[in-house]
Amino acid sequence: MDFSALIVTEEEPYNYRELEEALLSIDFEVEFISELNPDLSWISKSEFKYDVFFLLKEPSEYEIPAVSSLSKMKVMFIKPDAFSLHQKSKKSKHWLNARGVFIDEILEVVDESSNLSNPRKIILSASSMKAQEYFEEVEKIAAFNAFHVSTNGWRTILHGNRTTKALVGELIMRAGKEVNLAARNDNLIVFSCDVFSNEAMQAGDNAKFIQNVVEIMLEGADIVE
Repeated sequence: MDFSALIVTEEEPYNYRELEEALLSIDFEVEFISELNPDLSWISKSEFKYDVFFLLKEPSEYEIPAVSSLSKMKVMFIKPDAFSLHQKSKKSKHWLNARGVFIDEILEVVDESSNLSNPRKIILSASSMKAQEYFEEVEKIAAFNAFHVSTNGWRTILHGNRTTKALVGELIMRAGKEVNLAARNDNLIVFSCDVFSNEAMQAGDNAKFIQNVVEIMLEGADIVE
Protein backbone atom coordinates (compact mmCIF):
# COMPACT_ATOMS: atom_id res chain seq x y z
CA MET A 1 0.00 0.00 0.00
CA ASP A 2 1.32 3.42 -0.94
CA PHE A 3 1.31 6.29 1.52
CA SER A 4 1.48 10.03 1.08
CA ALA A 5 3.46 12.69 2.99
CA LEU A 6 3.19 16.48 2.92
CA ILE A 7 6.30 18.47 3.84
CA VAL A 8 5.46 22.01 4.95
CA THR A 9 8.44 24.36 4.74
CA GLU A 10 9.26 27.90 3.68
CA GLU A 11 12.67 26.71 2.50
CA GLU A 12 13.39 25.47 -1.00
CA PRO A 13 12.40 21.80 -1.41
CA TYR A 14 15.94 20.85 -2.45
CA ASN A 15 17.03 21.45 1.17
CA TYR A 16 15.02 18.33 2.07
CA ARG A 17 15.80 16.07 -0.87
CA GLU A 18 17.41 13.48 1.42
CA LEU A 19 14.22 13.36 3.49
CA GLU A 20 12.16 13.05 0.33
CA GLU A 21 14.32 10.16 -0.90
CA ALA A 22 14.03 8.39 2.47
CA LEU A 23 10.24 8.56 2.23
CA LEU A 24 10.11 7.56 -1.42
CA SER A 25 12.13 4.45 -0.60
CA ILE A 26 9.39 3.23 1.76
CA ASP A 27 6.66 3.74 -0.84
CA PHE A 28 5.54 7.25 0.04
CA GLU A 29 4.40 9.87 -2.40
CA VAL A 30 5.86 13.20 -1.28
CA GLU A 31 4.61 16.73 -1.85
CA PHE A 32 5.95 20.09 -0.68
CA ILE A 33 3.95 23.15 0.30
CA SER A 34 4.97 26.47 1.87
CA GLU A 35 1.70 27.28 3.63
CA LEU A 36 -1.26 25.35 5.01
CA ASN A 37 -4.76 26.38 4.01
CA PRO A 38 -7.28 27.01 6.82
CA ASP A 39 -10.25 26.38 4.52
CA LEU A 40 -12.36 23.52 5.87
CA SER A 41 -12.65 21.85 2.49
CA TRP A 42 -8.85 21.84 2.07
CA ILE A 43 -8.40 20.43 5.57
CA SER A 44 -10.95 17.70 4.95
CA LYS A 45 -9.34 16.79 1.64
CA SER A 46 -5.88 16.72 3.23
CA GLU A 47 -7.06 14.42 6.03
CA PHE A 48 -7.82 11.77 3.41
CA LYS A 49 -4.97 12.52 1.02
CA TYR A 50 -1.95 12.57 3.36
CA ASP A 51 -0.89 9.99 5.94
CA VAL A 52 2.00 11.97 7.46
CA PHE A 53 2.69 15.69 7.81
CA PHE A 54 6.12 17.24 8.34
CA LEU A 55 5.61 20.74 9.78
CA LEU A 56 9.14 22.09 9.36
CA LYS A 57 8.30 25.75 9.96
CA GLU A 58 6.56 27.88 12.54
CA PRO A 59 2.93 28.20 11.42
CA SER A 60 1.43 31.64 11.03
CA GLU A 61 -1.83 32.63 12.72
CA TYR A 62 -3.49 32.05 9.34
CA GLU A 63 -2.36 28.42 9.38
CA ILE A 64 -3.25 27.59 13.00
CA PRO A 65 -6.80 26.30 12.24
CA ALA A 66 -5.34 23.77 9.81
CA VAL A 67 -2.54 22.81 12.18
CA SER A 68 -4.96 22.38 15.10
CA SER A 69 -7.33 20.19 13.09
CA LEU A 70 -4.74 18.05 11.36
CA SER A 71 -2.65 17.51 14.49
CA LYS A 72 -5.64 15.87 16.17
CA MET A 73 -6.11 13.38 13.37
CA LYS A 74 -2.88 12.72 11.53
CA VAL A 75 0.68 11.63 12.23
CA MET A 76 2.70 14.83 12.39
CA PHE A 77 6.41 15.61 12.73
CA ILE A 78 6.84 19.11 14.16
CA LYS A 79 9.91 21.34 14.34
CA PRO A 80 8.93 24.54 16.18
CA ASP A 81 10.93 27.74 16.13
CA ALA A 82 12.71 28.30 19.46
CA PHE A 83 12.07 32.05 19.60
CA SER A 84 8.36 31.77 18.79
CA LEU A 85 7.83 28.88 21.20
CA HIS A 86 9.64 30.80 23.95
CA GLN A 87 7.83 34.10 23.44
CA LYS A 88 4.38 32.57 23.10
CA SER A 89 4.93 30.13 25.99
CA LYS A 90 5.24 33.15 28.31
CA LYS A 91 1.57 33.85 27.67
CA SER A 92 0.48 30.25 26.99
CA LYS A 93 -0.38 31.28 23.43
CA HIS A 94 1.65 28.82 21.39
CA TRP A 95 -0.48 26.10 19.82
CA LEU A 96 1.76 23.44 21.35
CA ASN A 97 1.32 24.77 24.90
CA ALA A 98 -2.12 23.18 25.16
CA ARG A 99 -0.52 19.86 24.19
CA GLY A 100 2.08 20.12 26.99
CA VAL A 101 5.07 21.48 25.03
CA PHE A 102 6.74 24.74 26.08
CA ILE A 103 10.05 26.41 26.88
CA ASP A 104 10.61 28.80 29.79
CA GLU A 105 14.02 29.87 28.47
CA ILE A 106 15.88 29.22 25.24
CA LEU A 107 18.57 26.72 26.22
CA GLU A 108 20.93 26.26 23.29
CA VAL A 109 22.39 22.78 23.19
CA VAL A 110 26.08 22.10 22.56
CA ASP A 111 28.37 19.10 22.62
CA GLU A 112 32.07 19.82 22.35
CA SER A 113 32.78 16.15 21.65
CA SER A 114 31.12 16.53 18.24
CA ASN A 115 33.45 15.62 15.40
CA LEU A 116 31.80 18.08 13.01
CA SER A 117 33.90 21.09 14.13
CA ASN A 118 30.77 22.86 15.39
CA PRO A 119 29.50 22.14 18.93
CA ARG A 120 25.93 22.89 17.83
CA LYS A 121 26.08 20.07 15.28
CA ILE A 122 25.63 17.13 17.59
CA ILE A 123 25.99 13.43 16.84
CA LEU A 124 23.75 11.40 19.15
CA SER A 125 24.53 7.78 19.97
CA ALA A 126 21.47 5.62 19.32
CA SER A 127 22.70 3.00 21.80
CA SER A 128 22.03 5.38 24.71
CA MET A 129 18.42 6.11 23.80
CA LYS A 130 15.61 4.73 25.91
CA ALA A 131 13.07 4.15 23.13
CA GLN A 132 15.04 1.45 21.36
CA GLU A 133 12.30 0.40 18.93
CA TYR A 134 12.95 3.59 16.96
CA PHE A 135 16.63 2.80 16.39
CA GLU A 136 16.73 -0.50 14.53
CA GLU A 137 19.74 -0.40 12.18
CA VAL A 138 20.58 3.09 13.51
CA GLU A 139 23.92 3.87 15.17
CA LYS A 140 23.95 7.66 15.22
CA ILE A 141 21.61 10.58 14.66
CA ALA A 142 22.79 14.03 13.64
CA ALA A 143 20.93 16.80 15.47
CA PHE A 144 21.77 20.36 14.42
CA ASN A 145 21.04 23.73 16.07
CA ALA A 146 19.20 22.11 18.96
CA PHE A 147 17.49 23.65 21.98
CA HIS A 148 16.06 21.95 25.04
CA VAL A 149 12.28 21.49 24.98
CA SER A 150 10.06 20.89 28.01
CA THR A 151 7.14 18.47 27.74
CA ASN A 152 4.41 17.26 30.07
CA GLY A 153 3.12 13.74 29.43
CA TRP A 154 5.29 13.15 26.37
CA ARG A 155 7.74 10.29 25.87
CA THR A 156 11.32 11.34 25.20
CA ILE A 157 12.65 9.98 21.91
CA LEU A 158 15.96 11.84 21.55
CA HIS A 159 18.05 13.09 24.44
CA GLY A 160 21.59 14.34 24.88
CA ASN A 161 24.81 12.36 25.17
CA ARG A 162 26.91 12.24 28.31
CA THR A 163 28.82 15.33 27.14
CA THR A 164 25.78 17.29 25.91
CA LYS A 165 24.94 20.58 27.66
CA ALA A 166 22.04 23.01 27.46
CA LEU A 167 23.16 26.55 28.18
CA VAL A 168 21.97 30.05 28.97
CA GLY A 169 24.99 32.05 27.99
CA GLU A 170 27.82 30.12 29.61
CA LEU A 171 25.67 28.78 32.45
CA ILE A 172 24.93 25.04 32.23
CA MET A 173 21.23 24.48 32.95
CA ARG A 174 20.85 20.83 31.92
CA ALA A 175 23.24 18.10 30.86
CA GLY A 176 23.40 14.59 29.43
CA LYS A 177 20.13 12.68 29.24
CA GLU A 178 18.29 15.59 30.88
CA VAL A 179 18.53 17.47 27.58
CA ASN A 180 15.36 16.69 25.62
CA LEU A 181 15.60 17.01 21.84
CA ALA A 182 12.53 15.11 20.62
CA ALA A 183 9.42 13.73 22.26
CA ARG A 184 6.27 11.89 21.20
CA ASN A 185 2.68 12.02 22.35
CA ASP A 186 0.37 9.66 20.44
CA ASN A 187 0.32 10.81 16.80
CA LEU A 188 2.60 13.83 17.31
CA ILE A 189 6.38 14.03 17.58
CA VAL A 190 8.16 17.32 18.31
CA PHE A 191 11.81 17.90 17.41
CA SER A 192 13.74 20.81 18.93
CA CYS A 193 16.58 20.19 16.50
CA ASP A 194 17.19 19.76 12.79
CA VAL A 195 17.33 16.10 11.82
CA PHE A 196 15.61 16.67 8.46
CA SER A 197 17.86 18.87 6.28
CA ASN A 198 20.23 17.37 3.72
CA GLU A 199 23.33 18.12 5.81
CA ALA A 200 21.90 16.52 8.95
CA MET A 201 20.60 13.51 7.04
CA GLN A 202 24.01 12.92 5.47
CA ALA A 203 25.89 13.22 8.79
CA GLY A 204 23.98 10.44 10.58
CA ASP A 205 21.63 7.51 10.15
CA ASN A 206 18.75 9.97 10.14
CA ALA A 207 17.05 8.49 7.10
CA LYS A 208 16.64 5.07 8.69
CA PHE A 209 15.64 6.63 12.01
CA ILE A 210 12.90 8.70 10.35
CA GLN A 211 11.70 5.68 8.36
CA ASN A 212 11.46 3.67 11.59
CA VAL A 213 9.55 6.42 13.39
CA VAL A 214 7.14 6.92 10.50
CA GLU A 215 6.33 3.22 10.31
CA ILE A 216 5.91 2.85 14.08
CA MET A 217 3.68 5.93 14.35
CA LEU A 218 1.47 4.86 11.48
CA GLU A 219 1.01 1.47 13.14
CA GLY A 220 0.31 2.69 16.65
CA ALA A 221 -0.94 6.27 16.70
CA ASP A 222 -3.75 7.07 19.12
CA ILE A 223 -5.65 9.93 17.54
CA VAL A 224 -6.90 12.74 19.79
CA GLU A 225 -10.65 13.17 19.79
